Amino acid sequence: MSKDEVEGKAKKLKGQIREEVGKITDNKTEQLKGRIEQGEGTVQEHMGKVGNMSDEELDGRGKKLKGQIREEVGKITDNKTEQLKGKIEQVEGKAQEEIGKVKRKAKE
Repeated sequence: MSKDEVEGKAKKLKGQIREEVGKITDNKTEQLKGRIEQGEGTVQEHMGKVGNMSDEELDGRGKKLKGQIREEVGKITDNKTEQLKGKIEQVEGKAQEEIGKVKRKAKE
């Protein structure tokens, strides 16, 4: 496991704790900061795993993670439109990542 993977997992855990504290104290800002921190940790963890991924795969993964964060922000703010936009962004990102994977494997 790479250093980025370990640090990313730690950041995700810290974000989960921060989100829970926000829920307990009914502090939406802390909940949102916790979810953002979890997203950042997820990105860092994935960066440790990317190794030989193509730029298109990385862009797709980034878009997918951005969509997850957007969906979570929509849940916290009770904004159904943002939740839906986040889900759409995740699907687009997943498709882009898969296309990049196919292209990379075709070149190998």
